[in-house]
Amino acid sequence: MDEKTIRQIIAALLIGILLIFTFIIIRPIFVSIILGLILAYTFNPVNKRLLLLIKNKFISALITCTVSICIMLLVLWFSLPLLVTQLFDAYTLIQSFDTLGLLKQIFPFLFSSQQISANFAASYNTFLSTTIQNSLEKLTSIFSDLPSIVLKLTVVIIVFFYGLRDGDKIITLLKDFLPFDRATTTRFIQKSKSVTFSVLFGRIVIGIITGLLSGIGFYFAGVNSLVLLTVLAIIASIIPIIGPWLVWIPVTLSLFLSGHTTAGIFLLIYSATVVTLFETLSHPIIISRQSKVPNSITIIGLIGGMLVFGIFGIILGPLIVAYLVVLFEIYRDENAKKSSPR
Repeated sequence: MDEKTIRQIIAALLIGILLIFTFIIIRPIFVSIILGLILAYTFNPVNKRLLLLIKNKFISALITCTVSICIMLLVLWFSLPLLVTQLFDAYTLIQSFDTLGLLKQIFPFLFSSQQISANFAASYNTFLSTTIQNSLEKLTSIFSDLPSIVLKLTVVIIVFFYGLRDGDKIITLLKDFLPFDRATTTRFIQKSKSVTFSVLFGRIVIGIITGLLSGIGFYFAGVNSLVLLTVLAIIASIIPIIGPWLVWIPVTLSLFLSGHTTAGIFLLIYSATVVTLFETLSHPIIISRQSKVPNSITIIGLIGGMLVFGIFGIILGPLIVAYLVVLFEIYRDENAKKSSPR
């Protein structure tokens, strides 16, 4: 073994060790980095418009980052306590509701004996108590992990700011880093931009707006647990195939059953026209020129992402799976070109 080979082995070992330590360092803040990049991409159109006025990348990115972070923190500051309170109220209501009696009326054949009814009641009560206990433990862990959360939020803000300011440099670095030829790299980045737009704006942003529109209807209808129902409507709107109807239909029925007929009629007309019309028209209008991600891909990525990354998996899961699909499509097309006769 000559000296040159020894140097190459040492260099490879050094690079490998550095990559391992870098992975160890990056792993705890990986989601924070990705979230910062997603925020930068989402607010990049606002930053570009502001840049036309200010003509300074640093100041434009600083203003966009500061204003957007302040708005999100204010929304969380006012809505989070209400959401926690309404979650506990919903738990109390569910606990006092005669679920067993309702199920006996709907599915009498499932409760053929007293023992089965008793077992179901015990299992149901255990499920409720376990759910509320896990929720309390997670809320408590937020306060105990506050230093870690602050550090992760700091990483999000830093990546958000530099993603806005140096977005073009990041794209250039990505082009140099990807192991493809120039044409394939350009095509991959273009298709990745399309699927990112499709997932973030076509699914996430539209879902949030649709859920907020449902919340406006709940507010004017005088519905209780407004924040909780709005959050549920947002989640249902983000998930493909389901939609906000999963929330506003039961709420409308509860208004009719409780004797609030006028409010029920208003919510039914409002949700069936304004909310449904916006949801139906916004998707084809916003993503008509983009690569539409199939609903099956979005659902698989969303469920898997939530199991791995938690709540942020709603965004990360569909994006990761969509990027993999883009790679497979490019690989398929490249092979088709090579195998086609010239």
